[in-house]
Amino acid sequence: MVEDLQTNDLTKNMEVTKALQAGTLLGVPILVQSGENYGTLCALDDTSRSFTDEEMKLFSMMGKLLGYVIDVDIERYKTQTANVPLVPLGKGVVILPLTGSVSEKRAEAILERVLAYSTDESPDYMIIDVSGLIEREEAMTEKLLYVVNCLELVGTTAVIIGVRPDQALTLHASQMMSNEVIIKPSMPEALHSIGLKLDWR
Repeated sequence: MVEDLQTNDLTKNMEVTKALQAGTLLGVPILVQSGENYGTLCALDDTSRSFTDEEMKLFSMMGKLLGYVIDVDIERYKTQTANVPLVPLGKGVVILPLTGSVSEKRAEAILERVLAYSTDESPDYMIIDVSGLIEREEAMTEKLLYVVNCLELVGTTAVIIGVRPDQALTLHASQMMSNEVIIKPSMPEALHSIGLKLDWR
């Protein structure tokens, strides 16, 4: 706590102090579960004043609450990222199996994960298996097409497999069944189309 910004050695030469010409600063650290200082929650008054113990306790509680909210968000992000398994299969080929539903947050995590992997590992092909998805909404198709286009920009060709009949209707309506997007009915056919052959017996 700084009761007078103009007399405190740390704040008296700051631009904000010059602009206010007076003031009080109250700050508490925002700590996450790991103990890391994520940032600081600050309150600034344009008049010099003292804070009561109750006010400081309330402000400290707000800082802890923010730390908790940030922790929850960090754990949610880790969970979403963990649900983006990438399975390398031979040189230059990686498989991305998608399952369940894909929220906006998970779609962002998928895109971030696959782009980071493609940038670091430079695979020629990413085989995206959509057979485990439970959605058939148009929004899901748009997310998938966006991932395909972004992969293309970083030099990785996407090959989509496992398209169910209900998904095919949505893909066709969105013009993803065109020659611009590689779609194969099964893994063996996808591998064959990119020049790989495995014995599936």
